[in-house]
Amino acid sequence: MEEIYDTLAPVFYNVNIAAIAKLKKEFMPLTIYDIANKDQFDAVHAGRMVMVKVRTSIEKERKAQKAAALAYGKEVDAAAKVLFDESNPVEEHLQEQEDKVIKEKERIEAEARQAEQIKIQARIDTLMEYSVVLPFMEVATWTDEEYDTKLAVFVTAWEEEQERLVSEAAARIEDERVMAEKQVELDRIAKEQADKEEALRVERDAFEKEKRAAQEAKDREAFQKQATENAKIQAEKDAKEKTDREARQAKEKEEAEKAEVARQETLKPDKEKLINYAIGLTAIIGPDVIDAKAHKIIVDAEAVLAELAETIINQAEVM
Repeated sequence: MEEIYDTLAPVFYNVNIAAIAKLKKEFMPLTIYDIANKDQFDAVHAGRMVMVKVRTSIEKERKAQKAAALAYGKEVDAAAKVLFDESNPVEEHLQEQEDKVIKEKERIEAEARQAEQIKIQARIDTLMEYSVVLPFMEVATWTDEEYDTKLAVFVTAWEEEQERLVSEAAARIEDERVMAEKQVELDRIAKEQADKEEALRVERDAFEKEKRAAQEAKDREAFQKQATENAKIQAEKDAKEKTDREARQAKEKEEAEKAEVARQETLKPDKEKLINYAIGLTAIIGPDVIDAKAHKIIVDAEAVLAELAETIINQAEVM
C-alpha cells in the first residue's frame, strides 16, 4: 500500500485557496439594498454563477483524482472539503441575496393579487346592492373604465326600477283605499240585510216553536193513547200465555207422574229381585272355626256382606 500510495500523482486543483480568497474578497461585499435595483441583482447573480462554476470545477476534479484509489480519494476529498468550506459561504451568501429579492418580489406579487381580488369582490358587492349578480371571473376582466361605465348603467336601471316600484306601490295603496271605502259600504248594506234576515228568523222561529209545541202536544196525546192500548193488548197476551203455560205445565206434570208410575211398575220385579238378593247375602252363615284369626275373617266378611246388602237395597229403592 505504501508503494502504491507513493506512485499516485499529487493532489492538484485548478482552483486554490488564494483564488477563492480573491473571489471571496470580491463577492462577499455584494449586497442588495433595493429590490428594484437591477444592477445590484445582476452583480450578485453573476458572482453566484462564478462561484457555482468554482464549486462544480472542484467537484469535477475531486471525482477525477479520487478514481485512482480510495486512500488517495480521501486525501482529495479532504482537500476539496477545505476548498468547499471556503467557497460555500460565498455561494450561500450570494444565494441568500438572490433569494431575498425573489421572495420579496413574490410577496409583492401576492399582495398585488390579493389587492386585485379585494377590489373585484368590492365591485361584485357594489353590483349586488343594485340587484346585479355576475360571475367573479367576468367582473375581473373589466378595466376600471369599463366597470365605471357598466356600473353607471346598472345604477340608472336600478333607480328607474325603484321609481317604478314606488309608483306601483302608491297606485296599489290608492286602490286599496278605494276598495276599503267600497268594503265599508258593502259591510253596511250587508249588516242591514243581516238585521232584516235576523228579524225574519226570530219571527219564523217563534212560529215554528208554536207549531212544534202544538204538534208535540198532539203527538204526546196520540202516544199516550197508543201506549194505553198497547198495554191492554200486552196484558191480555200475557194472561193468555200464563194460562196456556200453566195448563201445559199441569199436563206435563201429569204425564210425567204417569210415566214415573209406569216406570216404577216396570222396575218393581227387578227391585224385588235385588232386595231379595241383598237379604240373601245377609243370610249367608259362615263356617264354624276355632282359630281367632279365622273367626275374625268370617266376622269381617259378614260385615262387608251386610254393608253390600244395604247398598244394594238403597240403590234399588231409588231406581
